[in-house]
Amino acid sequence: MQHISESISINAAPEAVWRLLTTPDLILRWFAGIDSVEASADFPAVGSTISGAYSVLGIQLKATQTVQAMQPNQSIAYTLEGVVNGSQRWEIVPTGDGVTLSLSMDYSMSGGVLGKLAEPAVHQVNLNNAKQSLANIKGLAEG
Repeated sequence: MQHISESISINAAPEAVWRLLTTPDLILRWFAGIDSVEASADFPAVGSTISGAYSVLGIQLKATQTVQAMQPNQSIAYTLEGVVNGSQRWEIVPTGDGVTLSLSMDYSMSGGVLGKLAEPAVHQVNLNNAKQSLANIKGLAEG
């Protein structure tokens, strides 16, 4: 199981950050490495889904995220299914001059032995993408 935990300070209102996290067309603008996003009509309601395809080391990976919990302008939690299986949580915490946005993710690769062999390299790409995605959200929210 791999783990990612990253956060960033953003000088913006929680509503502005929430909008970026939960608007499919905007997700394409900030999610590093993502090639496509398709959300169910009720996204981001609990039980709704958002599917995406992204590239890691030149390989296109597909995953579906199902919303497990959601508090508008505060947090959204997903289960991940596809080539990567696990959980992901985004949390928006107000601060004196904006918010702290945190991302935590626990996951493992499917694909048996080959997936396990690829997991360390995929994890490094996912970690870099997480950091870049947070920086992209900051730029868009503060822009």
